[in-house]
Amino acid sequence: MKAVYLVCFDIEDNKVRTRVGKELLKHGWRVQGSVFEIMIGPAKLEQLRQRLKKLLDGETELRFYRLCLDCRKASRRIDDAPLAAFPAVVII
Repeated sequence: MKAVYLVCFDIEDNKVRTRVGKELLKHGWRVQGSVFEIMIGPAKLEQLRQRLKKLLDGETELRFYRLCLDCRKASRRIDDAPLAAFPAVVII
C-alpha cells in the first residue's frame, strides 16, 4: 500500500541537488525548493532510499516524514486553505 511522505534536504552541490530532485519527482511533486511530497509503496521507498544514498556524500541529511491521512487533512496553508482535497468516495 502506498503512503505519502514529506521529503526534505539541504544539499549544497548543485549537481547532486538536481539529481536528487529528479529522483523524487518520479514519485511526487515539489512543494518548495528542497521539499517534496511523494506517494510510494514500501518496496519502492527502499529502492529510492538506496538510489539516493549513492548520490549523497554520507554527511548530507535527507529526511522522510510519513504523512498520515488525518495529518494531511489537518494541514493548512497560510491562508487557511487545506493542502489537499479528499473525495468522499474512492472507487477502486
